Amino acid sequence: MSRSPVFKAMLENEMEESRSGTIKISDVSYDALRSFVNYLYTAEACLDEQMACDLLVLAEKYEVKHLKAYCEKFLVSKLNWDNSVMSYAFAHQHNAKHMLETALSLITDNMDKLTKRKEYIELVEEDPRLVVEIYEAYLSKQVNTAAHKDSSSMKP
Repeated sequence: MSRSPVFKAMLENEMEESRSGTIKISDVSYDALRSFVNYLYTAEACLDEQMACDLLVLAEKYEVKHLKAYCEKFLVSKLNWDNSVMSYAFAHQHNAKHMLETALSLITDNMDKLTKRKEYIELVEEDPRLVVEIYEAYLSKQVNTAAHKDSSSMKP
């Protein structure tokens, strides 16, 4: 309860969980749930990329802010061009702002390669709104770069 306001509310208010003393979490793998419960008791988590994704989702759902930040920092450290599009979509879905910004920066720095990627084609079909956001960020970066070049070329 001390690490999750959601659990605290479930157990302190007149809800089924407070009456039974049991919280049912069924939308996650056994390993992720085990790691999540371990974190709640010890504030420690052993991460790989899949576990970090699973725990970030749980941490967001149950408002375990430190765990979410820890998982996001780990996932940002693993970001590269190959996983940037999928990471951007994941970060957008789970409100992981730092990961979102870092992935978007990687994407906009490599826009020339983007449209050839399978992940891009899938994103166009599944969530075209994110593709628009990517292009808006890219165009904004281009405008800022051009403005910066213009101002620096005017200096003596």
